[in-house]
Amino acid sequence: MENLTESSSTLVSKVPMLKPSEFDMWKIRIRQYILLTDYSMWDIIENGPSEAGRIGPDGKRPPPKTDGERKIRQTEMKALSTLLLAIPNEYQHQFCNCTDAQILWNSLEKRFAGTKK
Repeated sequence: MENLTESSSTLVSKVPMLKPSEFDMWKIRIRQYILLTDYSMWDIIENGPSEAGRIGPDGKRPPPKTDGERKIRQTEMKALSTLLLAIPNEYQHQFCNCTDAQILWNSLEKRFAGTKK
């Protein structure tokens, strides 16, 4: 019988890079990549951050109070970082002010949907 450490494998792949002329295909690829990495990240992109992670009236996010909130915040940051890593350097400055993954996703769709070069 095989040892678990020998039989288990880790999927390692690069984040699909955005090519503005292939935005529709990139959306499919990045969605699959994120779903494969962590399903809860895609949920955050579609539905936005949790109530605990939303920016308050003072313009700041309240610090997480429990381990559960800390885990959610880490997943939110992971989703945002994954999307930012998929954007080419020449477009980074246009999206660096996005505060969460849902805002970034919506901004990417507004900027690149229908772009054909």
